Amino acid sequence: MHDLPLTEPVAVFTVVLLILLAAPLVARRGVPSAVVLLAAGVALGPHALGVLDRDPTMVLLGTIGLLYIMFLAGLEIDLHELEEGKARSLGFGAATFVLPQIVGALVGRLVLGMGWPAAVLLGSVFASHTLLAYPAAARLGLQKERATTTAVGATILTDTLALLVLAVVATGAREGGGFDALVFVRVAGALLVVGGIVLWGLPRLGAWFFRTAAQDATIEFVFVLAAVFVCALGVEALGVEPIIGAFLAGLGLNRLVPEGGPLMNRIGFFGTALFVPFFLLSTGMLVDLGAFAEAGAARAWTVALAMTGTLLVTKGTAALLLRPVFGFSADEVRLAFGLTVPQAAATLAAVLVGVEVGLFDGAVLNGTIAMVFVTCVVGPVVVERAGRRLAQAASERVPDARDARDRVLVSLANPATAEALVDLAMLARGPDAAAPLAAVTVVQGGPDQSAAVAMGERTLSAAVVHAAGAEVPVLPLVRVESNVARALARAAAETRASLLVMGWDGSATAARVLFGSVPDRVLRETPTAVLIARETRPPATIRRLLVAVPPLAELEPGFRAAAATLLGLAARAGAEVVALTPAPYAEAVREAFARARRGGPAPEVRPLDRWGDLPTTLDASLRPTDALALISARQGAIAWRASLDRLPRVLARRHPDLSLFVVFPGQVPVSAILPSGLTSGDRAFLDRLRPDSVRLGLHADEPAGLFRQALGDALPAEVAERLADVPPDARPEIRPGVVLSHLRSPVVDEPVLGVGVSRDGVTMPGASGPVHVVLALVVPDRVPSRRYLGWLSLVARMLRDDATVDAVREAETPGEARAALLAALHGPDADPEDAPPGGDPAP
Repeated sequence: MHDLPLTEPVAVFTVVLLILLAAPLVARRGVPSAVVLLAAGVALGPHALGVLDRDPTMVLLGTIGLLYIMFLAGLEIDLHELEEGKARSLGFGAATFVLPQIVGALVGRLVLGMGWPAAVLLGSVFASHTLLAYPAAARLGLQKERATTTAVGATILTDTLALLVLAVVATGAREGGGFDALVFVRVAGALLVVGGIVLWGLPRLGAWFFRTAAQDATIEFVFVLAAVFVCALGVEALGVEPIIGAFLAGLGLNRLVPEGGPLMNRIGFFGTALFVPFFLLSTGMLVDLGAFAEAGAARAWTVALAMTGTLLVTKGTAALLLRPVFGFSADEVRLAFGLTVPQAAATLAAVLVGVEVGLFDGAVLNGTIAMVFVTCVVGPVVVERAGRRLAQAASERVPDARDARDRVLVSLANPATAEALVDLAMLARGPDAAAPLAAVTVVQGGPDQSAAVAMGERTLSAAVVHAAGAEVPVLPLVRVESNVARALARAAAETRASLLVMGWDGSATAARVLFGSVPDRVLRETPTAVLIARETRPPATIRRLLVAVPPLAELEPGFRAAAATLLGLAARAGAEVVALTPAPYAEAVREAFARARRGGPAPEVRPLDRWGDLPTTLDASLRPTDALALISARQGAIAWRASLDRLPRVLARRHPDLSLFVVFPGQVPVSAILPSGLTSGDRAFLDRLRPDSVRLGLHADEPAGLFRQALGDALPAEVAERLADVPPDARPEIRPGVVLSHLRSPVVDEPVLGVGVSRDGVTMPGASGPVHVVLALVVPDRVPSRRYLGWLSLVARMLRDDATVDAVREAETPGEARAALLAALHGPDADPEDAPPGGDPAP
């Protein structure tokens, strides 16, 4: 048997582990695990059963847990959301500091009979708060809710101001004087300097370390821990509580630790499994229940009730102000209250210092500990209850957040790049995806087939182990197939993947090849969205993701999903998003990204004068921490043009150190899009494609003449010249041999569509070869952009497939060519003459 309190390390640690094991089991009964751990600390602590002593080891582990809570709060906060909601954070922070500070000082002065220095210090005790309930909010997935980011942002302000008050009052008391303004200036200045150094230097140091150090999970985790405690020690040396340094370290490393990645998972695991529970146990051991039952307990009860009541009322009032001022719901108010009401870190520090300098007596210390216990119980309970309702409401708002859009298949062929591709696929998949990450490797049959399969299995096993570090399940697939592209397409179909991730080394072997034979064939074999990556740096070190959007790409049926993937990837990597697109399409791209946004940063859209300016614009604006995502298109898509085939190689050569992602939005068969998508307005527009709108036998040798022939006598010659003046890169070649040019014009009152056909082909600048079909669309100025682009998409869809192009090219009469075009939309068995008349042709 061991004497109490236990001092033998094995016995102490065994008891602690049993408590940690019991806490989540009891939590299943509806009691928050934080409350269980606090109650265990009270019951087993030195002031109750005396099983455990709050010795230096327990104090050390508790301090580590406290710093870890503050670090996690800074690490997991959405900086983009914090930036967008800084007005809320500052407003709530000011309210939740000023109200408790003023009311608390008055209570100390008028109710408890304190002098002004002690009363002001007591007010600072109420003003601060500890994010003890933050792990409960994080467990419910509420880190990015505006109530959470507002409360966390307010913590920066309240704790900093409370600790400044503590420094000023304590220094004045030690020196026998009153309030010392010089101390305030000195501490505030030191905090600004250290904060600036941490927030400027730590991200750069971390980016260099993650980029150059060996990709070893142990080294990365130790680096993060070292950064936390170096920052905490640095601010402590200035006389400021180390929790501020830990919080600053979390902010500094925020963008370098992607949400849902292996490193983030390890950090969260060690915190929630070990460090944070030790802090809760250590805090519970401070409660002395005997002080409220012995002689003279009346003052202890008076102080405890006054302090607890003052805190709950003032923090609750500050939270209630969020509803009328910022439009928060009742549950959001409760969540903010639950996060800001717990008192532990700065509170205990202030009271202990107050006792040390003679401003507080033992009754205040016991009352503070009672208040800490009550608030540490109330906070997690409120967060759990309100948080569950908010989490349920969020899932109902986005019912498809965990659907097939997050099914990702990653192709692994090179063991050296497998982990990097798996990391990218996990970022693209998102941390909340329901389906496992699918990983496939394809080996070719032959005499060495067994050895090849074994090597493929080793590659997949490394990927499985790597993803397991982030608790991401992996579905490993080995395919034996001589046609690698077909095997990947079949794997994408079998896994119902919404995205296929592939690697690329930046080279290609033929002039008409984008990436090399396998990726090019994959693009032809599967309609699944494809992300082809040339990674030169870890995604966590990317600060800005430039997204190049070619003209008309936003009309692709898979654009929204592709945009959502890129926005989610950037948000989880902590990068801002800047979209580059030609000026005429900027507003449509902005709207498309807004519709695709599922959390994360809102992209900035920077217009280009012309699409051909993209390479030179990148030359002038790229930064070392940038990455580029190019939204491309398959042949036959409305946004396809020959220059897109060459652009990835051009950019890879011009910027060899740039991480480049080329995204091909998913495609669906035309029959799946159009029959239900043709509105009466679309049919009315197509009615304008009469036989006399089609001209056969194009023969001009320059663009203006070709467009004049396509339009016939319907419009003045200057309109054809304007169509010809459109830069070749803005005149989409829908597919080889088919060119579409379009513009707005004040000379037309109704849309005009002209089609010119050349059986032998004519020459057109910017085209990939002979042009057989020329489409000219002229739209009135008053037509809204959405209708204009919708008509443009409709025209392009008519010539998506080879069969339609061949039928139009071989037509003997304009009527046959028109019938072939309309059949591509209505179906081969439909009679276009019998199509319903639709609505008003003019919008």
